Amino acid sequence: MKILLFGANGQLGSAFQDLSKTDAFPVGWTLVGLSSKECDLSDESILAERLEREKSDLVINTAAYTAVDRAEKEQTLCDAINARAPAVMAAYCKAKGIPLIHYSTDYVYEGAQNCEHFEAEAPKPQNVYGASKARGDEAVVALGGEHLIFRTSWVFSHVGKNFVNTMLKLGAEQSELRVVEDQFGAPTYAPDLAEYSLHALMRGLEQKAVTGGFPSGVYHLTNSGVTNWADFARAITPATRIVGISSSEYPTGAKRPLNSRLSLEKFTKAFGVRPRPWQEALRVCLERLKDQNG
Repeated sequence: MKILLFGANGQLGSAFQDLSKTDAFPVGWTLVGLSSKECDLSDESILAERLEREKSDLVINTAAYTAVDRAEKEQTLCDAINARAPAVMAAYCKAKGIPLIHYSTDYVYEGAQNCEHFEAEAPKPQNVYGASKARGDEAVVALGGEHLIFRTSWVFSHVGKNFVNTMLKLGAEQSELRVVEDQFGAPTYAPDLAEYSLHALMRGLEQKAVTGGFPSGVYHLTNSGVTNWADFARAITPATRIVGISSSEYPTGAKRPLNSRLSLEKFTKAFGVRPRPWQEALRVCLERLKDQNG
């Protein structure tokens, strides 16, 4: 099986590439990763041509426009990458009869309620980025091909630009940091996200082989547990004094949801596994960073 991966240089794309070199990756499967420089997802014709050229058996889209604040001023580009590109991929996969794995975000929800979000909840994004991701989800579902859409949150890794690496850097430079404490969600380790996605895919393919039906749909996929940004920072750099502040004290160009709690019930029931707690994943990430940095 040949897998075509978009967003190969991102946190999740890198995790998939690392995973493909381990025993967890099925024998006979190959992964072809494309970065944004190798395929411009904002150009539908370029994307369509590349999909035809690669002739893959599965498409994984980890690519996205993720500059949340800048998206408020770059709506056209954001929409092209986050909404129209997934639609092109989904149309291709539907025509070829192959699955598409696509990633979405907690930002599709309003985040005002003090409870978990479920997949059946109607999206109500509060910013341009979230709205573009919601339109991408809708396009993939509407086209009706085989698909797994994983909505995730607060992705971090031992590589790339993310909250963990930022807090470690700032914590080494400053004795005190002010971090928002009224936004709640689940930190998600990119390698875990890749591994649980692969597990779900394999279960889905097994189900298709037995029943003829693929478990297409939208699923929440994060590490389990919940925290806020300030407590997450405290777990990352315990030697640094973290002062919790409100979102209003840290104004941003785009509004963020206060509640990003995503229920894992549907994913767990469908694929027979519950992701490990974010605290365990963070410990692994910090150990890998320590090994990398000597």
